[in-house]
Amino acid sequence: MMKTLQLGFSGSCYWCMEAVFQSLDGVISAEQGWMSAGNGNDRYEAVLVEYDPLTLSIPVLVGVHLHTHHATSSHPLRCRYPSAIYTYTESQRLVAIEAIALHQEDFSEQLVTGVEEAGSFTPCEDEKQGYYFNHPERPFCEGQIAPKLHVLLSRFGMYVNAEKRQIIEQASKGLYYPDS
Repeated sequence: MMKTLQLGFSGSCYWCMEAVFQSLDGVISAEQGWMSAGNGNDRYEAVLVEYDPLTLSIPVLVGVHLHTHHATSSHPLRCRYPSAIYTYTESQRLVAIEAIALHQEDFSEQLVTGVEEAGSFTPCEDEKQGYYFNHPERPFCEGQIAPKLHVLLSRFGMYVNAEKRQIIEQASKGLYYPDS
């Protein structure tokens, strides 16, 4: 039986992060919702990612996250969208911190991404789950999510699932036709 692990990510809207992580081979599920850090009461838009550690490593997941949102930006909505990785074990925490340091060389500005102990996670309603891959032709998907998926393809294309790649590429060419 495959042993899976979980990590949480916040930093942009959960529709964007969900689509990015759902695109990766080795991701069992990427569920959008609201997450808190540790025992905190503040909850943020986040994605809870269940993954196969034999297929995807924490440094790859962290790199994907850092490159697909404004991880260096202290933009005005940072209090609503903190750039963070939520870990479940001390080992995950240490590897995530090391991965951020490793990826820092890819950025000209200092990364603002923190590593937090995962607190509670509450998923969004079922009808919001899988937003991009259910509606890639919608304006928000085309304008906000697709650019992040193109970064994913260019920087981490070797980890992208072939079926998801096809949908992303067809949608970017206006060729995606949802099933009737």
